[in-house]
Amino acid sequence: MNQIISDQFDWKELTDLISEGSVTPVIGNEMYKFNSGNGQLPIDSYLSKKIFELYKITDEPVVSLTDSVSYLENEKKIKTRDIIIRLKSIINEVNYELPLLTDLVKIQGLKYYINTTVYNELLEKKIQQIKNQKVSSINFSLAGPFEDSKALVNLADPFVFNVFGSLLSTNDPAISEEDMLEYAGNFTEKMKKASNLVDALKNKTLLFLGCSYPEWMMRFALRLLSNQPMHQWGTDNRIIIVVNDKSAYRDQQYEILKNYDVHMYEGNTGDFVRELTEQWKSKSAKFEKTKSIFLSYTRDDREAVENLKQSLEKIGKEVDCFYDIRSLKPADIWKNEIIASIRKADIFIPLISENSLDHEDGFVQKEWSMGDTEWRWRNQEKREGKYLVPVVIDDSKLYGDKISKFFDSNINVTKMPGGNPDEEFINEIKKILNLV
Repeated sequence: MNQIISDQFDWKELTDLISEGSVTPVIGNEMYKFNSGNGQLPIDSYLSKKIFELYKITDEPVVSLTDSVSYLENEKKIKTRDIIIRLKSIINEVNYELPLLTDLVKIQGLKYYINTTVYNELLEKKIQQIKNQKVSSINFSLAGPFEDSKALVNLADPFVFNVFGSLLSTNDPAISEEDMLEYAGNFTEKMKKASNLVDALKNKTLLFLGCSYPEWMMRFALRLLSNQPMHQWGTDNRIIIVVNDKSAYRDQQYEILKNYDVHMYEGNTGDFVRELTEQWKSKSAKFEKTKSIFLSYTRDDREAVENLKQSLEKIGKEVDCFYDIRSLKPADIWKNEIIASIRKADIFIPLISENSLDHEDGFVQKEWSMGDTEWRWRNQEKREGKYLVPVVIDDSKLYGDKISKFFDSNINVTKMPGGNPDEEFINEIKKILNLV
């Protein structure tokens, strides 16, 4: 049932979802790689090697940090607290460039990050450095009370949820497999009180990057963070994507996940992040050059919307008008495409007429509602520029009761017979789009 991310359509779908704010990356150890003398080395492996050196362990192979810590605790009877103190001293001595994490954070559409490592400060500092935005975060902890976040819908600033605590700022990070098990055992119960954290993941595409954990741990993370039984994946519009380096862990994960509706990537984590970054750059460059206008109309007003579209696109090649007949390709999921286009549009123009006002159960009224909601949200966020520009294309009253059902009475409504704009209207659109 797996789908392999491989062609351009897959990348376009993913970057479209990111631009809508519908993707949450779940970041694992493989994303925390720094440049060493032997190429890119995971911090996890580096700490594992260094902690063995500090305790003069030479008769055991260097493995993952969780395995190394478990060995020190169980075989050498070293207290967990002592190990944490040593690890803190090691990690604070190194200046990590973290190229993969840097590339990922440069993707502006990503706002809500799930961090499954104990290096949260490194992620938060990287976000602050690159995005130059305030970063909020919550550390899940067994030691103290766990408080919910504020509402995370339509995030203005980035937010990081650290699910296994922090090596640098909490006293009980999950640094061994036993610690992870304790966290897993307490997580579900405590998350019942964290409705905002959970709600922010509903219907989101989850992008698991470099989460190379034991099979039981990966199952737990997938099930918990998706907040949905695994057999139900694929029944709605969300996507689950799992990307790992080639390893025994990945073989175990893929053997389990082949039975579920999951998108996979055949290359390594680094290959995926670099390709995603390039795809996002390409999309962003195109998007920055194009000014989008969404035209909302009913089918009976097809001639009027064509007149308006042609007049607006004469402004220049950088102006693109979207409406739900010719603009949709056969492969598009029409409803999702419309919602995404309304959110991304620079201007939303509802074409008001007796035809559209009389079809009160039609989809055009749903578009108007979405456009009005987007306008209100932009005003609340104090974003500059106009967005909602209603026009009346027939003899309907400009400010009648029917129109006020859909739009705020303070909105300026323009008369435009037959969808034919005058020069004053065109100049106003140019000003809104910063094309004068």
